Amino acid sequence: MREAERVGGVGATAGALLRLLRDVILLVRDLVTDPRVPQRAKWTPAGLALAYIASPIDLVPDVIPVLGRLDDLLVLTWAFRRLVRDAGYEVTYELWRGTDEGLAIVLELAGAHE
Repeated sequence: MREAERVGGVGATAGALLRLLRDVILLVRDLVTDPRVPQRAKWTPAGLALAYIASPIDLVPDVIPVLGRLDDLLVLTWAFRRLVRDAGYEVTYELWRGTDEGLAIVLELAGAHE
């Protein structure tokens, strides 16, 4: 029984993470299309992040397992933080579709507080 509970716990955690990821993707889409968010906040971080990820030159080559993708993840995280911070708490709060706990995580990671 404990094994089944543990598997259920992992499944529940994985499900919560997938929902959070979906909510973050929807938030990014909504922030990019919202007229209240300044154009520079939308395109400067996103453009730099996409250019870096598409570039064949990386700080850490992608052929190195795990670490090779870490720099891409860090650049995406930076772009997301900039977008949320520049959009501001009120706009982010209004556009968020997920749970209150998910919003708290997003705001904490972005460093955007009330």
